[in-house]
Amino acid sequence: MVNYYLFLVTIIIYIMVKKKPIEKGLESFTFKIFLKSLTLPKIKALINRYNDSILEKNTKGQKFKGYSKLRKDELINELDSFLDDPNKSSLYNEFEKDFSESIILNALSLISGEHKVEKIQNAAIIAGGKGYNVWYSSKYGSKKASLKIVDGSVERDCSCKIGRNQSPSKVGGLCLHQMAIYLMLIGKKIISSDDLPFNIDKGFFESVIKRLDLLATQNLFKEDPAIMLEGDYKIYIHDDLVTLDWGGKYAGKSTKDISKEKEDVETWVIKKVVSLILKDIKVKAGTGKPTKILIDNYDVISNIMKKPDQVEKILKKFSVLNDLDLPKSGNELEKYLRNNLIEKTADLSIEPPFSAYMGNSPYVFVSYTHKDKAEVYPILQKLNTKGINIWYDEGIPLSRDWCNTIAEKLMECRVFLSVISPNVLDSENTQDEIHLAVNEKKPFLTIYLKDTELNPGLKMRIRRMQGILKYEMNENRFFEKLTQDLSDLIS
Repeated sequence: MVNYYLFLVTIIIYIMVKKKPIEKGLESFTFKIFLKSLTLPKIKALINRYNDSILEKNTKGQKFKGYSKLRKDELINELDSFLDDPNKSSLYNEFEKDFSESIILNALSLISGEHKVEKIQNAAIIAGGKGYNVWYSSKYGSKKASLKIVDGSVERDCSCKIGRNQSPSKVGGLCLHQMAIYLMLIGKKIISSDDLPFNIDKGFFESVIKRLDLLATQNLFKEDPAIMLEGDYKIYIHDDLVTLDWGGKYAGKSTKDISKEKEDVETWVIKKVVSLILKDIKVKAGTGKPTKILIDNYDVISNIMKKPDQVEKILKKFSVLNDLDLPKSGNELEKYLRNNLIEKTADLSIEPPFSAYMGNSPYVFVSYTHKDKAEVYPILQKLNTKGINIWYDEGIPLSRDWCNTIAEKLMECRVFLSVISPNVLDSENTQDEIHLAVNEKKPFLTIYLKDTELNPGLKMRIRRMQGILKYEMNENRFFEKLTQDLSDLIS
């Protein structure tokens, strides 16, 4: 009787394993679905591993042969029928880590915009917030993936070859497009890692969560960069994660987890910025020029100056250029690096409303801090529509000498229009423009966006200048007076 029950239990276990050898998460991830999730080279690597194991064990097991000419679907069916359950479990356990980490990293690159081929074009929430339809685009065409949670299980489909369902009963493999949706749901705390159909290393998953939190915080990196250099090179810093985003012919983006590096974040960033400053200088030829830091919300310049080895590295490279305008000492270096800074913008996504005037007719030079551009740009737009020629620093290519261009345009203007707010007190560049305009005796008009207590130096220079208190006027009265005062000064 005991033997009978033992036999019965064995049969039941065998049937359960046969039906579902991989039991985890919200979906039934059978060995066959796992094979569908792999690329053809990965499937062949799995077969080779199985055949090698037959030799290693020195058993009489049969090798899997004659598969080289089979198409992927045929190969999967043949292999799934050929292997017994113990071998399926053994092979899956051996390949699970590589598969899970690879597909997650690829899916993360889609979400962050770092994928080299595809990008997310649009996404729509479905299933009452427990799923997404996501459209992907690439130069090879577009794809649509869907994944939703219904009654505690997953329903998914994709138009790509790996993830496509052949019928309701023939579920496709798990593709990176569907994996991206899994991660989106994890990022929104709808599901957890336990709901995925495979096991994940705890340390690896913690790094994934950090990346997802970063993407949620930065809204795909549309916030101000911590540092920006010439060439549209932006650096974003979020705890231990540093995102590098660069433009140009070979534009791209990558994120590094500095907790895995030997150095702390600050030291790593300092060395990276110094290398970027010096990247175009060719020592042997004595040619090239430094790359300028344009935005420093991280105060990396101060941090560089605290590192004697980095200061020496910069000065040594500068010395090969024989440029008299480049600094020769630490004190000169700090001033040089800061002189190239533009304002710390509050919103880089606010686009200039029109191109700066570049003709030979009289024009108004507008001095303002980029922190105020959300309020300044609408004013400039209205003046431009009234036919008033406006020059503002939108017109400076990053490759040109910023300070010299500003000075040239200021000295050639007919009227100097200064936009004042408390932000001006933090802007040396804007204050320098005011001092130069006064010294050059330029016709001067001031707009006060807010009630601002100026420092003694500025107060002394512009106390007699004509001013408009915008914060005390309605919009119609403000523009009427501004337009009239500018017209009087221009004429």
